Amino acid sequence: LLYTYCQYELGRQRPGITRLTLYRGVNRVGDHEVLNPTEKGRRVVLLNSLASFTTERDRAGEFGDVILDAEVPLAKVFFFHRLLPGRLKGEDEFVVIGGVYEVGYSTI
Repeated sequence: LLYTYCQYELGRQRPGITRLTLYRGVNRVGDHEVLNPTEKGRRVVLLNSLASFTTERDRAGEFGDVILDAEVPLAKVFFFHRLLPGRLKGEDEFVVIGGVYEVGYSTI
């Protein structure tokens, strides 16, 4: 039910948008399963079942020494921080369904 409501609100709030640029701070980037190295500074990785991202690159830096950036399809967003105002407060996060993502990475 939460996912369905989230998808409804994303479509209503962001008409015509299919992807979001989101950031994730991590430590030990080598611990991520790399499926396919691509161009310099990019990797195809497998993320866990749910992963926390943010829209703010600086905020992601608070959670690790490496920042991953990904173009996340809206269909993969399970929850976002403004979905239920006053409830489930977090760090301006987007909870994203895991899977295979192409990510860029940079150190802080």
